[in-house]
Amino acid sequence: MGIKRVVLVGCNYPGTNKELQGCVNDVWVMHKILVEKYGFSEYNIKLLIDTDDKYPKPTGITICRALQELIGQSKPGDVHFFHYSGHGMHIKANPDQNDETGFEECIVPND
Repeated sequence: MGIKRVVLVGCNYPGTNKELQGCVNDVWVMHKILVEKYGFSEYNIKLLIDTDDKYPKPTGITICRALQELIGQSKPGDVHFFHYSGHGMHIKANPDQNDETGFEECIVPND
């Protein structure tokens, strides 16, 4: 088996009128499960959270960069895991796509 790499994103949106309470906690729970139960190395886990300045904020740019790094380092046999906890929303689907609902789901970064 190759290298196990992870990106964990938690957006509580502190100080906003859309603030959530448990998303960063979800990230810490997932982190613990991945390390203790599934043997992931903490060295290969990237945390993006918006409640602690020791970690990068989960902005649109930092999430995209983290995913690009995750994919860019990929080799056959590697395992990748992405977890997001925060607001989501629907946006109008591109007319060229065959989406029966007419909408796409997306995540909402903290910016």
